[in-house]
Amino acid sequence: MNVNLDAFARQLADLTGRFADLGAKLAEAARELQDGGAPPSDALVEALATGSREFIELRAEIVLAAETLGLVVPDGIESARSLEPVLVAMTDALQAEQRRAAFDESRERVVAVLDRIAGVRHRDDESFEPLVVAQDKAAELKQAALALTETTAEQIEALEAAAHPFVDLLTMLEATEGLDDARFSALEESISEAFGRQTAVAAARKHLVLGEQSARAPALAEPEPVRLAETVRAPEPVRPPEPVRVQEPEPVVAPPPRQTPPKKVDRMPPQRVREPEPVAGAPAAAPSAAGRGDGSGSDESAQWWLSASARWSGWKNTLGFSEATREEITKYPYLLSAPIQQSLEFEEGLLAYGYSLILDHVEKQSPGCIANALTNLKSDPSKPIGTQLYEYLVAQGRLSETYPKFIENVLRAAVPEPGPWVQARMIHSKDDTRVFRRPTPRLGETEQTAQRFLADNQRFKEHKFDGPLPPLTTRFFSIQADLKDAHGIEVKLSVDGAPSDAGFLMTVPAAGKAGKLDVRRLSAEGTGVPGVGRDYGAIWLAIFNADPMRQTSFELGLTLRKDTRGMKK
Repeated sequence: MNVNLDAFARQLADLTGRFADLGAKLAEAARELQDGGAPPSDALVEALATGSREFIELRAEIVLAAETLGLVVPDGIESARSLEPVLVAMTDALQAEQRRAAFDESRERVVAVLDRIAGVRHRDDESFEPLVVAQDKAAELKQAALALTETTAEQIEALEAAAHPFVDLLTMLEATEGLDDARFSALEESISEAFGRQTAVAAARKHLVLGEQSARAPALAEPEPVRLAETVRAPEPVRPPEPVRVQEPEPVVAPPPRQTPPKKVDRMPPQRVREPEPVAGAPAAAPSAAGRGDGSGSDESAQWWLSASARWSGWKNTLGFSEATREEITKYPYLLSAPIQQSLEFEEGLLAYGYSLILDHVEKQSPGCIANALTNLKSDPSKPIGTQLYEYLVAQGRLSETYPKFIENVLRAAVPEPGPWVQARMIHSKDDTRVFRRPTPRLGETEQTAQRFLADNQRFKEHKFDGPLPPLTTRFFSIQADLKDAHGIEVKLSVDGAPSDAGFLMTVPAAGKAGKLDVRRLSAEGTGVPGVGRDYGAIWLAIFNADPMRQTSFELGLTLRKDTRGMKK
């Protein structure tokens, strides 16, 4: 929901002023009642009733808004004055959220720059010592950036300042003709100061190249068709991330070299894709630019793979799957709701890095397949490289069979904290049931609309949620129980109109209850969970589409039960 603190503050101030005025009138009416037995006027009684009603409504709105910000509102708020500390806490929470968003954005920009530094190569000397030292510094800064937890302006400024020399190095490697003498001299001085004179000279003389530049062979010889497998060297394990070395292969005819205009490297990873290949159309994709031989289509369609494999190469030897999952879900909670090939449309291309998780899952199914992906591709001008890589990923990981297990592992790692983005959630207490939905279908939507149900016939009924499920995506839902009694919930799922078991249900023990997180597959006939509240403090649901090529639609029904007798687990 839209949290408008200014509006809340104005309403509360107005209500407080009216209550003060009513208090004076009520005191006068009390004296008249005591002295002469005259009852309060109808207007005063009506004004009191209106004020009370408006206070209850405003209190409910503020409490709902506070809960959407993750705040716990204490019981016993019975006066307008007692709402003021709640507004103060909401202000602090919003400011902290804004600081965190600014910090995360800055850190993502820095990490994207440092990931590209890891792909820089020397044309003639693979062990060029000054470059190795610079890349070690980049790796150390990346680890330090990922370990930061502070969200102050000073931390953001210090992080960006530390990354500035790396930005200058990328700028020099990417753009020469577009730089005037003063700018070139400033870059050279900055690089010399940070990484030594040898590095600056090597960069200025084009002895250092980016990973995507080193993957391009100069088209000076006869224009023979070049196979992708011939242009890609085997990845070097000592220089992760290897896949970044193949940014623009020319799969059919090597055209004359194109000049790349200067880029703003301090913003985000290069070559962001705005129109990725639709997942559902992968089997019958129309001939792309790659098929025409201009080399522009293949590299863009493969960018999601390059980003994901770059991230995976960076953490595979230092993090376990659970740690990496928590890290990625913390940054982008809605990651698994976005289609893999379209992930570059989100977060200015940075979301694609998060799909390093599914690369890790696929690697476990077929060890060595990620490193060999590009060299194993066939020359097929009718298919973009990105589509071929997606089909390779599906085949090597047997994702139509193993994607559910991948989602189960994500659930176990990410719940209850940090928790994936939910399409909808419910809060069920002794006195009411609140349902929070997203007001738009936009993935990652942060706003929520709230409904509050007080009557049993509104609460203990089926609450329905629906939506599309693109290939290999998942939608999450949660139910939070805030009561001591044992209520129940029945879950029914249909996909494309038919009963389905394409989902998982996770139970989280109630506070103070011993037990572990339990994950079970949904039953097509329906799944019951007694003990909600008394035994389980929260229920999480993951509804997935394991079909790698076809979009489906789902309808989820959640029925709360006050009487759990006869319910089957």
